[in-house]
Amino acid sequence: MNKKKQTQNKNLKYVVYTLIGIAFFIAVIGVVSFVAHESGHSEIGNIDAYNAGKRLGIRLGILVNFILKSGFLMGSFIAIAASWEKNKSISKAMLHAVLSWGYVVYYAITRKTILNN
Repeated sequence: MNKKKQTQNKNLKYVVYTLIGIAFFIAVIGVVSFVAHESGHSEIGNIDAYNAGKRLGIRLGILVNFILKSGFLMGSFIAIAASWEKNKSISKAMLHAVLSWGYVVYYAITRKTILNN
C-alpha cells in the first residue's frame, strides 16, 4: 500500500473516531439530563409521565438545537480556513462554508500532510 493510501486510511480512522466520540457525548448528555431531571422531583411516584417526558423533550430539544447550530457554525469556520489555505479564493471559501463539515471531512481525508507532524 502506498504512502498516500495509508495517510487517507489513517485520516478516515480519526474521522470515524471523532464521529463516534460526538455521538457518545450526546448520549451521555441525554442520560445525565434525564437523571438530573428525574432526581429533581421530590415525590418520584406521583410524576405525570406525559408532562415529565414533555419537559425533558423540550430541554433536550433546546440542547440538541444548540449543539447543531454551534457545530454547523464551527464547521463553517473550519471549512473557510481550510479552503482559504488551500485555494486562496473567496468564492470557493464561501461555497465550502455552506458545505461546512462535509468539506472539512473531505479536506481531512485528501490532505497529504494533515496528522503527519
